Amino acid sequence: MFSLLLRPPGGLTVRERRILVIVAGLAVGLAAAAWWVGHGHGAPGQWTPVARPPRIRPDYRGAVIPPNIAPLNFVVEEPGTACYVRVAGAAEESLAVRSRDGGVQLPPGPWKALLAQNRGKPLSVETYVRDHDRGWQRFEPIRWDVAEDEIDPYLAYRVLDAVYDYYKYVGIYQRHLESHDETSLLFNSEFNRGCVNCHSFLNNRPETCLVHSRPGADESIAAGPILVRDGKAARVKTRTKAIPRVAFVTSWHPSGNLAAFCVNWFGQFMRATGAEPREVVDLDSDVQIVDFRTGGISTAPGIADPDRLETFPSWSPDGKYLFFSSAPRLWEKTAFAPLKDFKQAKYDLMRIPYDPDADTWGEPELLLSAAETGKSILQPRPSPDGRYLLFCMCDHGPFPAFQEDSDLCLMDLADRSYRPLEKANSPRSESWHSWSSNSRWIVFSSRRDGLGWLLKVL
Repeated sequence: MFSLLLRPPGGLTVRERRILVIVAGLAVGLAAAAWWVGHGHGAPGQWTPVARPPRIRPDYRGAVIPPNIAPLNFVVEEPGTACYVRVAGAAEESLAVRSRDGGVQLPPGPWKALLAQNRGKPLSVETYVRDHDRGWQRFEPIRWDVAEDEIDPYLAYRVLDAVYDYYKYVGIYQRHLESHDETSLLFNSEFNRGCVNCHSFLNNRPETCLVHSRPGADESIAAGPILVRDGKAARVKTRTKAIPRVAFVTSWHPSGNLAAFCVNWFGQFMRATGAEPREVVDLDSDVQIVDFRTGGISTAPGIADPDRLETFPSWSPDGKYLFFSSAPRLWEKTAFAPLKDFKQAKYDLMRIPYDPDADTWGEPELLLSAAETGKSILQPRPSPDGRYLLFCMCDHGPFPAFQEDSDLCLMDLADRSYRPLEKANSPRSESWHSWSSNSRWIVFSSRRDGLGWLLKVL
């Protein structure tokens, strides 16, 4: 399993300073203080060895990186007046950067060439720091391994303010992971500060997607999913008289004819203590299916049991199974905030067979129980090759983003063994994960910095 942890830049625009959800692969904004030397020339001739690697931020030590990733810019956090960093490949090719304030920005062109020349090979990162007596220190080299497998060049994500009860700025963005370029796809200032949230792409391709929206001041805009196909956008009606709530968390069937979504009645309240004060409960939840050929909405007993709460649907790559999370209902549908029992709500990991030709469902199957793990198992996402299932585990509830102990776990569907992703997890919450189209990389959200959400690549 490859590992690469990417962090946010130093310099942000006025608007971006208000944003706490930040994406993987952002550059450290210190270009004014750094310049490219090139080909390794200019290294200090005299230096004193230091028997440890340098302290750098982000901590890229031991990283395995995609061969098409943007430059891994970083800050050298060692006392001194200047630094010299040389990144060298297995042969003589290298690039070098000098900096007066510790900010290291690797030049994109030479960086791209260096990765291409060293695909499947290690890189050595040599760091020299000039101390206040104008003497140079040389630290132990840092190793980066360049993987053979590329990562998808674009990443789509939502950006929003810290949200408790109300939101103001919300947008869907995309980032070019090979260059750090960011583009706004849909920002809520375009429709009177409405909300845009869950977005999903058919088979990891941008031509066909669904994005959910809720109206702001403009009540003429109906809440619900928007289907974008062949360059045209259309509203998808998912509300029914029986369940008038808005769709949430959509998963495409690989055929493109269907999508699964959940309809949730959330309750949120605030705790008086703890690092994360927000608590979310599912007062009611079912999974439904929309057929884009007919516009019809349907469900099945196995994914809409009145005695259970079903959520987070996700299709298998072959379209023959639907994974989801399910918990026993502990309260009446009319309850508003079941404070007494909310910590007892723990979700099982389930799947149900589906025959797309006959449009029939089998019986739901338990893959991993909350009784066995003592945890709530949420957000199942199968790898595109069908081998693995990535999911979250946390103490309780349906919303791992608000649970400090939420960790990522990986199940091998061949034998159903599972394990936590130790190199990905932190003492804070990890959630909202997604696979690359070649099943070799994942991206996920993390609160490991203690502030906003960061997106990580693994």
